[in-house]
Amino acid sequence: MTLHESKHAGYTDLGRLQHFLGETDTFQPGGPPPNSPAAPGSVPPPGMPPAGGSPAVPSVMPSVVPPMPPQSASRLSQRLLYKHADLGPLRSDPDRRPPTGEDDCFDQLARFAESEPWSGPASARLGGVPGSVGRDELWVLREYVEWTFERLHQQRQVLTSPDGAYSLFNTGLATAQQETIYGLFVPNRNPDGAPWQLAGWYPESERRLPDHFPELPGFATYTESPGDFVYDWRRELTVNPKHLLESQENLGSLPDPLRSNPYQASLVLEGAVRRAEARARRSYRAAVPCWDPAAERVQLLLPLALTTPETVDVALVVSREGETYRGNTVLGLDMAYARARQIARPEEWLSAK
Repeated sequence: MTLHESKHAGYTDLGRLQHFLGETDTFQPGGPPPNSPAAPGSVPPPGMPPAGGSPAVPSVMPSVVPPMPPQSASRLSQRLLYKHADLGPLRSDPDRRPPTGEDDCFDQLARFAESEPWSGPASARLGGVPGSVGRDELWVLREYVEWTFERLHQQRQVLTSPDGAYSLFNTGLATAQQETIYGLFVPNRNPDGAPWQLAGWYPESERRLPDHFPELPGFATYTESPGDFVYDWRRELTVNPKHLLESQENLGSLPDPLRSNPYQASLVLEGAVRRAEARARRSYRAAVPCWDPAAERVQLLLPLALTTPETVDVALVVSREGETYRGNTVLGLDMAYARARQIARPEEWLSAK
């Protein structure tokens, strides 16, 4: 490891999140206009399939839904998932929440998918997520689905059926029986809303999905080189603790005793980085891959134990630059877990247990 002056990456932790809050290109998904005529029949409400049977894929458009209140400054109005479709009332939306005691589509997805700790690491659950709106016990799942849809749209994997009656994407999640789960949309008849609305979450075994899609959409991918997911101990790791702590976001991620003493924090970080590098040499699993949506690249998370040898307090974000690694960002375990979950369910030190 080399310790010397280094240049900050273009985004702080908050900046990466603001990548999804700021302006995006206008999203114009394919498919029929929102007010195209519907065939006779009825549409089941969004959510889990009924117990004891396979869900029925709707064959018609849903009834008109109430328009979503204006949210020009909200996260929801900026992310492509909500420009593509109306997902119904959301607990994370302060302007349009479901009635008390009722579930939203993410609650239904969490129950349908195999069990995961969607509230993030237990050690970080009392903290907040910078820039998030309405954090709740499923905030990791919401972030995961939103970012996955963003990536799939970029890769042209949000498909419209040949007859223009459906839109479909691969959530990347699985049921307890390890069936892939898809999000299915039907046209939204509300002319003031998004082009589509969510019809529900469906497993790959649903027979009628192939009836409308000759080929089901694939998983989101994040790199063409599998080597990006593994820490290469032959590459030099460069970290400048003093420069790293010039960022208020980085400093604010540290445990309380170190936030008020940047000099002590830099000394502690220097030793912690060396130990983390040695840990990654001993076990490749110690370096956890994560996704940086702003830079659109895979990075690695190294565990930093700053208070006791047994406790990982924060994660060092390591980026490959040429033939070296550079660490310029520190993340709290909650945000680190969400970034890592975008690629795969985190293991070992970043476990939510």
